Amino acid sequence: MPALPKVPALNPCPFCGVLADVPHETQEGCIAALNTEITQMRGLLATLKPAGVPRTADDQDEALPAAIRLALD
Repeated sequence: MPALPKVPALNPCPFCGVLADVPHETQEGCIAALNTEITQMRGLLATLKPAGVPRTADDQDEALPAAIRLALD
């Protein structure tokens, strides 16, 4: 059986909780990472529609929804 490709481990930064390969060394690094997470979440939420609202013809032509990064505790 061939070996699986090695995926770099991402751990939460102990200071801000954002997933990173190494902890952020400065407060500015944590703030920048948090701002990136907020931007990604806003982009994801912008693609969602409330439950029970029927889809329109325009919705059928939209591109695929934004990719979601999941972190398991």
